[in-house]
Amino acid sequence: MRIQAVDVTVHPQTPNPNPIRDALQALPGAGAVRVAVTSDDGITGAGEAGFGRIAGAPAALAALIEHELKPLVLGQSLAFIRQIHQEMLRETEYHGAPGLAMFGIAALDTALWDCLGKTLRVPCWQLWGRVHERIRAYAMVGWLNYSDAEVQAICLKAVEQGFRAVKIKVGYPTLAQDLHRIQVVRDAVGDEVAIMVDANQSLTTAEAVRRGRAFEQAGVVWWEEPIPADDIDGYAELAHALDMPVATGENLYTPADFARFLRRDAVDIIQPDLRRAGGPTALLQIGLLADAHRRPYASHGGGPVQLNIMACLPNAYYLETGLLKPGSPLTLADGFVQVPSGPGFSWGASPAPEAEWTWQTPTPSASQA
Repeated sequence: MRIQAVDVTVHPQTPNPNPIRDALQALPGAGAVRVAVTSDDGITGAGEAGFGRIAGAPAALAALIEHELKPLVLGQSLAFIRQIHQEMLRETEYHGAPGLAMFGIAALDTALWDCLGKTLRVPCWQLWGRVHERIRAYAMVGWLNYSDAEVQAICLKAVEQGFRAVKIKVGYPTLAQDLHRIQVVRDAVGDEVAIMVDANQSLTTAEAVRRGRAFEQAGVVWWEEPIPADDIDGYAELAHALDMPVATGENLYTPADFARFLRRDAVDIIQPDLRRAGGPTALLQIGLLADAHRRPYASHGGGPVQLNIMACLPNAYYLETGLLKPGSPLTLADGFVQVPSGPGFSWGASPAPEAEWTWQTPTPSASQA
């Protein structure tokens, strides 16, 4: 079970002329990089890193993967995925793994686990040990540039699809505007649907405390990333000032970053991003670290990779996703989605049978000896 080939492809995207917006930036879309690793058994696993902006980013990331990371992966055994992850971090340390390099590490790490799961014909959660069969989900649907009528219609659509929670963007110039947006959504979805709000790093700590106190009175479930992601002192102040949970983590890059926030009691709900955190290997570590600190895990972004990971975390809280498109493999029931059943990170059409396989101890490569 050695990696025989690594194929890297760029999938550019024409920027949307009417992009969605949050309080920090417009997100016209910039495409993605897809990575496929193929073993000497002929099994292929896939991983991807997408970009909401920066048109040149996919091509730059593809070059980094091709020239820095691919040589580390070729010839390695699928039995040593965690070691390969460490080698990729070490190789990129000179110019800094946090940043673009971490997107590449994440894509390859995802592809490696996907390949191993498919080789053994089991979902990745079966490799790690499952805790949950289904995960609570919310719809991220309330972008800042939507009119009141648009945001009401899309939030109502989410409820009709079976969601019991929605997230909306805030961070308008005034608190009054934010409260108006929350009330507009509440009028549409009713009192039984949870509402989360996200300001995307746009406020000062003092303003985040002031608005957070008002949001508490409005019944908001959590206050997400209201101040710059690296302001650990500000998050500690905010978390201690409010009764409402403070959520952050989508812009943190390493388990060590999360450890610092957890030690300082600077976060109530962690939200790791698959790309920035470095793939499934890192997300599992981060999730269990948070569980040891009695903090829930809510994904940033959704999809089968996050679902496989959350299935194995005792502290899994909410999966983030958008509206369900026609033909979506997600099945909503009472606000929960079923975890995937296909091998690796594939969705699968029905629960996978218990696979019979025998582990063969691999022969270490020179770097593993």
